[in-house]
Amino acid sequence: MKKIILFTILASIILNLSPIFTHAEEKLNKELLKIINEFVPPNSILVSPEEPKSTKPYKFYDFNQDGQEEIIITFEIKAKEQPNPSQFGVIVLRKENERWEKTWENLTQGVGLDYSGVADITGDGIKEYLLGVTIGASAGNKLEIFQWNNNSLKMIAEVPYHMMELLRNKKVGIVVWQRYIADTYFVDVLKWNGEKLILDEELYSSYYPAIEKFYKEKISRMEAWFYWYTLADAQIKANLFGKARISIQKGITLAEQLSLPDEVENFEKLSNKLEKR
Repeated sequence: MKKIILFTILASIILNLSPIFTHAEEKLNKELLKIINEFVPPNSILVSPEEPKSTKPYKFYDFNQDGQEEIIITFEIKAKEQPNPSQFGVIVLRKENERWEKTWENLTQGVGLDYSGVADITGDGIKEYLLGVTIGASAGNKLEIFQWNNNSLKMIAEVPYHMMELLRNKKVGIVVWQRYIADTYFVDVLKWNGEKLILDEELYSSYYPAIEKFYKEKISRMEAWFYWYTLADAQIKANLFGKARISIQKGITLAEQLSLPDEVENFEKLSNKLEKR
């Protein structure tokens, strides 16, 4: 009986507190939106990126490490004449003397906002801001990486991609999939070397099983030369030279069967690249 009474009391407390928390959250959101609306262009709409999932049109990060998080806002300005590309914008607000100020703004033309997030790409302990805007179905996306510098953001790298993934192990790496033909991709795993993004063989080797799985599934359904070509490229980058030789030979055989001399030549160039490793 005592347990039932205790449970009833606890349930009552939780139910009574829930509206308080909801009201506080609503009040916070209203105050935040009021701040945001002061700075975004009047003809814009707030927009969430496709990735990371469930990301809101605003996020918080303390770029200057002063204990006060900056606000990162993403928005879209639609073209007056459709279906022309939109302008996708980012504004960073910084609180100075109890007042919010716009410290940085960026506009990029595109048809969609693919990515908006922060990650410590340079490895200095302070996260960079990553912005990925979709240029088009064929062209793919453009990733811009910005580093905090003197209370603003400065672009330090730009990478085209069709699919992208961040690796967050001991090293932060960027996996970039760039379309070749149909549903095939050249894959690079990039890491900051102090000056620029370069291919990282260690990260590539650890990521390679995901690439192989992707192509094995494709090849099991259709054994096309272009799957073997892009798989061989990945195997060379992962230092799997024996596997790469097999893939190149299988690709050459398929290309020869289809009388594709240009593709056979491309495989031979890949083979020459392999022999130089």
